[in-house]
Amino acid sequence: MSAEFDQYAKSYQELHASNIKASGYDPSYFDQQKIRELHRVAGKEYSGNINFLDFGCGIGKSEPHIRKYFPEAVIHGADPSQESLKQAAEKNKSVNVTYHYFAETAQFNPGISFDIIFVANVFHHIPATEHVATLAKLKSLLSPRGKLFVFEHNPWNPLTSHAFNTCEFDQGCVMIPAPAFRKKALAGGFAKIKTNFILFFPKALQAFVPLEKFLTKVPIGAQYYVICS
Repeated sequence: MSAEFDQYAKSYQELHASNIKASGYDPSYFDQQKIRELHRVAGKEYSGNINFLDFGCGIGKSEPHIRKYFPEAVIHGADPSQESLKQAAEKNKSVNVTYHYFAETAQFNPGISFDIIFVANVFHHIPATEHVATLAKLKSLLSPRGKLFVFEHNPWNPLTSHAFNTCEFDQGCVMIPAPAFRKKALAGGFAKIKTNFILFFPKALQAFVPLEKFLTKVPIGAQYYVICS
């Protein structure tokens, strides 16, 4: 993953924007919607001075939104791409984020535990044989009351499938259906797992976006997320 994303660090935003052009949105919309949804379901429980980890943070696109919705959080980002981390640190100087480099997930040891671990569209880049071990590692980094939030592309959405299959930096990757990810999380040691679907409407239908909170169990959203505890 390090070599893969070092080469895309400088062009990632442009490639992503081109890939999702049909949605009518720019990438920042999807970055914000994920954090907004996380705050909707967990903001009351995790307010104040919490430890928040963006695992697989890449070039740091989510951190400004994390700061917006969790203003008192102590934010950490971690990634195996040193070039991506350089850009993230430069981009988010005013956000106050501590960044961590790791070569392998098993080696990642920040020395603290986290109340929220956020993982956005990362697992399909991790070899399937390492999914359970990675989940177990993330579980070990949670505080006693902590929760893991993993967002992934929904292969049951045809527009998502098309975007994924034509995305340059997703070549060679395989999308993970929500039920399959649930099984992996159980194998990784999590006892409670909840699945929701998000991102149902393109920009042309953005007037209906407020309705999305009522559609979280409809399995056709562009992405899904699992809450593991």
